[in-house]
Amino acid sequence: MMTLSHRRAWRHISTKVCMISAGEGRAGGLENVVYELSGFLAKHNVEVTILQESSKNSTKLFQNCKVEGLRPFPILPNKLRFAFYEKYAYSLKVYQRIRQLGYFDIIHGHGDNCFFPALLRDQTPFVASIHGIKKAYRSIVFGPNSRVIKSPRYFPLYWPEEVAAKRSNILVTDSKAERDDLISFYGIDPAKIKVIYPGVDSARFKPMNKQVARKILGLPENKKYGIWVGNNPTMKGLATAIRAVKGVKNLYLLVVGISANNFENVIFRGMVQDFHLFPAHYNAADFFIFPTRFEGFGLVALEAMACGLPIIISKECPAKEIIRDGVEGFVIDQRRPECYTEKIVTLLTEDSTYQEISLRCRKLAEKFSWENSGRECLKVYSQVTSA
Repeated sequence: MMTLSHRRAWRHISTKVCMISAGEGRAGGLENVVYELSGFLAKHNVEVTILQESSKNSTKLFQNCKVEGLRPFPILPNKLRFAFYEKYAYSLKVYQRIRQLGYFDIIHGHGDNCFFPALLRDQTPFVASIHGIKKAYRSIVFGPNSRVIKSPRYFPLYWPEEVAAKRSNILVTDSKAERDDLISFYGIDPAKIKVIYPGVDSARFKPMNKQVARKILGLPENKKYGIWVGNNPTMKGLATAIRAVKGVKNLYLLVVGISANNFENVIFRGMVQDFHLFPAHYNAADFFIFPTRFEGFGLVALEAMACGLPIIISKECPAKEIIRDGVEGFVIDQRRPECYTEKIVTLLTEDSTYQEISLRCRKLAEKFSWENSGRECLKVYSQVTSA
């Protein structure tokens, strides 16, 4: 429930923004971006309402932001639902709620969750942040002329992100690679696209003693660990990461975000429900491995770097735009697991190299704060409201 003190504080705020998120809480990278940006904006005289999909309608507060959970409309019975129906049902509920509230200065949609607000938008300035283009991912995985790209079945999947991109006043992307995909796949005017790299809370994600971190997580302290973080094992190359660590003696892989039975040297940690325990998982590891096939940016790589963790990423990970290969980590240009294994061995056997890269990773991550991302976001808001 909103307290009287909150109401009094909000009376003096002039700019009111609706953030359209995806799932509840910090379920993924998109949701983390929404929460972090919203927290920053709330500190700078912006009244933020976050709309997110939920199993039931609810309202709560987060850092002076109003968070509304919306249960999608159960319009069609299961046997009549088309492919990706749930996304449209949620988007329609978002559109209805915005119309009910009806007082926003800016609508800021994230991902393809803002289809109806974009399609049926009025004169309210509309900003769309894209966090990974689904059509681009499937083109990379299956080929530009594959049935997955051309099949009418997948049209409902691609259409929301295309509508959001074309109907927005300004498009915000997490990386230059994502900007290029928007131009290539949807013919978006480059002048309409603003690249804003995500940030990281370097006060929360920071180096700590590895033995202490392992003790917190109940892990053997005399082992070596790599860490992989994600919720889509196919897209983010989990199989490659598992094969890469398999042949290295006394090395285990921590898999965060996926639940399964442990086997051989692979330890599945599942979803980390305790938000404050996440940094301990990075700090328990010796390096971060991320052979992703497609990414909007790779926020987890930035979180790992903030913890002083050397990163080993694929050339498809846009986080490569901010690091120097061999300086803050390694960029692997082939999908062969042994290419990752080679860099893992280098890190684990050359202590001076490890320490130098670790220090550089932390130093670089400190430059990518949510304050910097938030200021760039405020510039976008100023641009769309003054146009």
